[in-house]
Parts: sequence; structure tokens; C-alpha cells
Amino acid sequence: MSTSLSFDKIYELRDPLGNRALRLTWFDDCNWMTKQMAASLFRGELSTPPQTLRLHGYMGGQPMDFLWAGMVSIVCISERVMEMLTTNHITGWSTYPVEVYDRKGNFLLDYHGFAITGRVGDRDRSRSEVIEVPVYPGSKKSRKVYKGFFFDESSWDGSDFCTIPGTYYRIVTQAVHDVFKRNKVNNVRLMRLTDVEISVSLDEFGPEK
Repeated sequence: MSTSLSFDKIYELRDPLGNRALRLTWFDDCNWMTKQMAASLFRGELSTPPQTLRLHGYMGGQPMDFLWAGMVSIVCISERVMEMLTTNHITGWSTYPVEVYDRKGNFLLDYHGFAITGRVGDRDRSRSEVIEVPVYPGSKKSRKVYKGFFFDESSWDGSDFCTIPGTYYRIVTQAVHDVFKRNKVNNVRLMRLTDVEISVSLDEFGPEK
């Protein structure tokens, strides 16, 4: 494990919010799924749910390498992605069983629920620059954001995939970036932590880390 990181070579993994990719929600018979249960799956604290999580499409239509759900904590990866992570010895992740169906009810083979088991410590706002940016492109109104996402380097456990406890941030190393770029993994966005912008207004909703 290294305690020296270059934040311009660390990335936040994000939902690109495209409209072509299939977007998922779970079937009504998965009424055992709660927000707390979903969080435990996301963080790899629950390796096997009480029942197989059954998901179906409700927006978009195209199956891709990453399939995102309406609840931010749930994301599925293709068998192709799982194999490339394994082959390239990428650390800090695990999977759990899911069944994925498209919007017509057709079963989609070879998808897995994706969990992040690696950890870093709390976000360090003091190292970010507070700047004003347009509310939306071309807008004359502005909002304040933290520019740059930082944390205590010594808190990193050395994993390639990490999350901050109590949050749904997905943080990845240059190794993940390079594997995804080389293999043209789709329906995912990687943004350098030095370029990440987080609204200052979110602070009023509680101590998000």
C-alpha cells in the first residue's frame, strides 16, 4: 500500500446519465430491498442478499457494460467488465447475484451486482477551491461549488476501487482508468478528482463526507 497519491491520477466513477442505455429498477417482489440493504450491497458488507435481486429496465433500452439503477447505490456490470477487472488484478470490488431483464421482459445473461469494498477516509473540503460556475451552460445565474475532491492520503487502503464510508462516491485509480479506456468500457464516466465540482449548497443537508 502506498500513502502517496496524485489526485490528478485518481478519478470519480460516475453515471454518465445517458438516455440510450438501459436503466434499471427492481421488481415489486423484491420488497425486502430497503435503502439500508442497498447501501450494504453497495459497500460489499452484504455479499449475498436474502434473495437474488431481480431488476428490469424502465428507461433507455440498450444493454451496456455498466447498467445503473434509479437508486444510486445499485449498479450492475457485465461479465466482460468482471473478467477484465479480474484479469488485470484490479482490487477493491466484489459482486453479488442479480437477474436483469430488459423492458420487454427478456432475461439478459451475464450481469452482476457491483460492490466497492475498498475504503478511503473522509472528504477534506479545506483543500478544495470554492468557485462560482453557471447554474447551467449559458445561464447568467451562478452557484458556488467546491473545485477538486480530496481526502487524507494516509486513509487510503491501497485498493483500486474505493468509497468514503457513509457515502456513495466511487473513487478509482489510474489502473482502472487505463483498463476501461483500453477496453472501451461504455456507459461510465471517469472524472479526475482535481476536476470534480460539488455544490456547496449540499452542505446544508447534513455532514456529507
